[in-house]
This record gives sequence, C-alpha cells and structure tokens, in this order.
Amino acid sequence: MLLSAVFVISLCLGTGVQGLFEFDKEPIFPTQAELRTLRGISKADYELAVTMGVDSIDRIQTFEDNLSSRGINVKNGSISHKQLIETLPDKKAQETNSLARKILKSSLYIYNSQCIQKDVSPESCAAFIASIPIPDKTKGLSEECLELISSRKDGNNVFRRLLESNYKDGFYQMDDKLPSPREISNSALHGTIASSNDGNNHEDSHSKNLALVQWTQFIEHDLSKPVASSSQDGRQIECCDEDNYANAPRNRHPDCAPLIGVNLFSKYGRETCLNYVRSALSIERCNFGPAEQLNQATGYLDLSQLYGFTRKSQRSMRTFSHGKLKSSNEGLLPLAEGERRNLYCALKSDANETCFMAGDTRVNSNPYSIILYTIFLRSHNQFAEEIRTRHPDWTDESIFRAAKKLNVQLYREIVFEEWLPVALGEKISASINSEPISKRSINPGQLEVSNEFAVAAIRFYFSMMPNVLQRMPTPLNNEIASEDAMSKLSPTALFNLMEASFRSEVLDKSTKVNEFLASMLNQRALQMDATYAGDLIEEFTKARVPSRPNVLAFDIQRGRDHGLQGYVKYLEQCEGRSIATWDDLNNYIAQSEITKLKSVYKHVSDVDLIVGGISEIPANGSTVGPTFTCILGEQFSKIRQWHHNLVEDPVSFDSKMKKVTAAKLMCGNSELKEVPKNIFYIASNTNPLVPCYELLRSS
Repeated sequence: MLLSAVFVISLCLGTGVQGLFEFDKEPIFPTQAELRTLRGISKADYELAVTMGVDSIDRIQTFEDNLSSRGINVKNGSISHKQLIETLPDKKAQETNSLARKILKSSLYIYNSQCIQKDVSPESCAAFIASIPIPDKTKGLSEECLELISSRKDGNNVFRRLLESNYKDGFYQMDDKLPSPREISNSALHGTIASSNDGNNHEDSHSKNLALVQWTQFIEHDLSKPVASSSQDGRQIECCDEDNYANAPRNRHPDCAPLIGVNLFSKYGRETCLNYVRSALSIERCNFGPAEQLNQATGYLDLSQLYGFTRKSQRSMRTFSHGKLKSSNEGLLPLAEGERRNLYCALKSDANETCFMAGDTRVNSNPYSIILYTIFLRSHNQFAEEIRTRHPDWTDESIFRAAKKLNVQLYREIVFEEWLPVALGEKISASINSEPISKRSINPGQLEVSNEFAVAAIRFYFSMMPNVLQRMPTPLNNEIASEDAMSKLSPTALFNLMEASFRSEVLDKSTKVNEFLASMLNQRALQMDATYAGDLIEEFTKARVPSRPNVLAFDIQRGRDHGLQGYVKYLEQCEGRSIATWDDLNNYIAQSEITKLKSVYKHVSDVDLIVGGISEIPANGSTVGPTFTCILGEQFSKIRQWHHNLVEDPVSFDSKMKKVTAAKLMCGNSELKEVPKNIFYIASNTNPLVPCYELLRSS
C-alpha cells in the first residue's frame, strides 16, 4: 500500500520548526586508523595546501587569455547565450566564486597529497578537514574569506543540503559512470531525439491551467538562482564551438562540463555539444572542505526577481520619483538599452527589437514569465500612486518602501494561501500554514534554500509547459462557467516557446498582456510527468547539430554538478522505507515509466533526483509526487518560519488593496473583464468566472 508523504509528515507535526519535513544526514565517522592519519596533518601541510591552491587558480588566468585570443567565447544569440542569461552571475557572485575555488583547490591538495596517499577515504577526508579553519596570514585567504562573510547582505548565500554531498572524490568530482543527461532526456524519456509533442495529448487531468506554470517559475526566480562560473576577469565561459560541436580538450576551460552527444548521423562524426559551465561556488565557513554552490537570490519571498537581488540592481529599476518603478509604453517593463540588452535577451544582431529588463536576467526566459513580472510592476506603481495621493508630504523613499512592502505582502499571501494548496495539496499546505512559529532571531544570511529544492523540485513546472500558448478568439463572458474553457481556445498560437525564449518582441504592446493572460487562464497545463514538450528538449538542424537548449538534460547535469544524492535516497527519507530494487518503486512510479528508467539506468540507485521526481505519480492532492512534495514542503515550511521571525521596517499605511487575492491582482493590473475564482484552474461549474468589476468593487 502506498505510504503517502502526507502520512509520514503528519507523524512529525507539533514538534515546532524542526518537526515538518526534516531530513536526517547520516554522519560520517572515519575509522581509528583514518583519524590517526588525519590528525597527523600538520599546520605546515595546511599552509602549503593554501599556497598551492591559490597559485593554481591564479595560473588559470593565462589559459583563459589564450582561449579568448582563439575566439572561444559565447556568441550573441547562440544556444550558449540563452543558457548564460539563465545563469548570469553578478560581480559579487564572481568574486565569491573565485575565493571559494581557491579554498576548494586547497582542500583538494590536502586530499591528493595526504588522504589518497595514506588510504583515507574521500568521505572521511572531506568530513574531517571541513572542521579545519583556513590558516591565518597564508596568501591572505583567511582574511579575505572572513571579510566576505561579514559583508554578505544581498543574496550570494550557500545552498544548504538536505543530504550530504555526493561527489566521486568527496569534494567536487562528478560521477562519470552515470548515463549521459542527453541520452536520458532524448532516448529514455522521450523515445525520440526530435520530439515534436505539443502536449495536447497529455493535459493535466485536474484542469490546472498555465497560471500554475507561470507562478511556479516566478517563485523559483525569487528564491533560487544558481549561476555559472566565469573567467577571472568576468568573461563568460564557452565549452562548445560555434557550430555546437565539442571543443578539443586543449580548448576546454577547467570549469566546463559540456553535454556531449554522439553524432547520430555519422559513426565517425564529431561529437555534438551543448554548453554547460559548472556552477559558481560559495562559502559557508572559512574552513577547508567540499564544494558548496552559490545562490545569487536572496532566499526568501521578497520579489527580488522584480526589484533586484542587490541594492545596485534595485536602483536601476527605480524612477526615484513618487516611489515608482521604471516602466515603458503603457505600463510594460522597462527596456534594456545598449550593451545591457545582451544581458537580458539572446539576439543575434543589434536590430531594434524590444528587450525588457528587471531585477533578474531571467525575466525574458519566456512570455509567461514576462507577464507576471509586468503584473507586479504595475501593482507596485498602483500602491505608490495610492500612497502619494493619501500622503502628498511623503518622500520618494518613504513611498517606495511602503509600496514595496505592500506588494511583497500580497505576493506572500497569494503564494501561501492560493498557490501552495494547488502545488502541494490542501493537507500539506494546511500543515505548513498552521505550524507553530518557533521564535528565534534570524539573520538574513541564514535564509538558505536547499540545493534539492533549487535544482530539482521547484523545476517541476517545465514538465507542464506546452510548446504554444493558444489564442482566445473572442472575449470571455460568464457563460463559460458551465463549459470547458479549452473549447474557446483557437489552435492558432500566440507564441511558440522556442522562438520566444529570451526575447521580448511578442509582448511589445500592452494589449498583448491582456490577450496572453486570458489564454493562460483558460489553457490547461500539461501533466506533471517525465515527458517534456518538444521545444524544451533538443532538435537537430539540417547541419545535424542541436538547434536549441535541452532543459531536462541541463537540469540533470546541474544536479550532478551540485553533488545531489540519487533519487531513491530522498524517497527513502520522505517515505520512511528502503528502496533496493526497481520493484520497490511500484507504489510511486507507473510501470511504463519504470521500464523507461531501466532502459538507461543500470541500477535503481543511479536515477537522478529530477528524473525520479518528475516520474512519480502525484501524491494525494498534490501536483507533484511524494518526493518533490516533501522537498518543496520542507523549503516552504522554513520560509514561513523565516518570514515570521524577520525584523522588518514597519510601514504605517493601510492600503485599500492590502488584502488581495490572485484573481483581484489580475483584474486590478490588466484589462480583463473576468477571471476564474481560483486562477490556477480553468473556469468550470465549480470554479466560475468572476467579473472583475465585482472583485475590484470589494477592494
């Protein structure tokens, strides 16, 4: 019988903040012989390790200059350019990564010179030296590290781990025995290299609409931003050649882990290639130890994806007049100008094409994303206008802070009260929202998002994203409450996902926001499963090389890069049972999907977390299966605790829009005439359309 995540979690209720969704890390205990060896490593050995580690990183600069001189760099408008925008590091992230890599190199020197030579296991070595501080006065590394940690205020924190890291050498080396991410994505899960599935044959059976996809991506942008490593001088790294074939090893940066594929059209042809640069690293303590990845986002629900993760990026979004954010024609997002366009849009030329900007470079990842950024920008400016009308003597700064606080507050309420019950189910959501608050002081630096949440669980929405958004030919009216809204959609597309990725042109007019919103609210999302729409995996051009990114393969590779444990380790923790064979998955994954997994993975323990998670049968009432429900629930449980414990600036202003539902937010910031009562489901007899004038009249 299926042991649901709800049951396992309910056993823990009532024990405070540590009671919900907790994971138990298995402690690593070196043997007595290993301990004697490890304790014998001298201060001089550690000092030498730092010297060697720092020098190793410094020497990379010459190699990077040589790569640049050979023209090996990211080209505008390329597949790599899109991936770069998705993972673009800011200057602070680059500085943090450089420092963290020096510490990692120093740690690896200890491992190679001491542990390997004296038969100490990688796990024991990594666990032991993680308690050893970086020596003082050696290459200035300790001082630099302490200064960075003390000055950390805006994001750039460490991703925490639910389970111990899983590296071949205990520190950083990825497992090279697992099947290729592209093979898993293309052959095992989709059955064909060029899947053209538009998703209409596997729509969500519970009538969830594309607003769920849209909001999940928006929330991910707020909480999580793993970023790619870059060269010492800030240049971005390219691991493939401009024709999407694999670079020769002499032209490959050490931070490259490209997604290599066999040439399907020629036995002796060159290997095809999709760019993957290993994620930037961060520092939790100034100690030796294994790699820990950097989260450029702030780690809590604060609309930083709109306002900016740092003070500098926030300033670029403000008008500094009447507390408002910048906007362009008819309340659209502000435009990226000049060289900044390459940071937000993947354009092949300098053609005069619309390109939006926001606090996060991912704003243009697809039109779904752009729309919600636009809605919250308009919401902020409406709050600012209302505040200025009531308090004409308030300064720009006072108005801005009050408007931002109200905007963030309504956003948080919608996430916890409306989105969470749809994503995780009513029971799990109620457990999280009723959990007693554990009073404790919270430092913003403690707001850490889990690696498992960031690079696997929250990414479930990609499985539900179709190739196209279908056009709504005529304005909706309340008659649709008695029929399926999908019947009102035209087969004509408002946009194609591949063509609109990291471009803003499809939303260059305010009227299009209304048109896109109406269609999104009434088009079913796809089923949450292991099949992605064709535009999200790769297709080959006539030149027989990939013509677009492979989102699933990229996510599989990133999970390995971040050292995540295999899927079954998390399932075992969430469900409280051992998983040793493929048959043990029968209660969680359909047999047809297990057959696909067995065709590519040698053993059940090899299955990657994201692959296992999206393959699961949804848990009771949840959009996702028990493992992702558990990981997502753990994160949102902690976020709710953090929110209640953060000391924030009070704002003595009671807006008429303070209590806002998602439906009211849509109506108040668009020209829609009606919306479904619950915006995450298409309109039906049980979820009728509500006229916007009624919702706004009750404000």
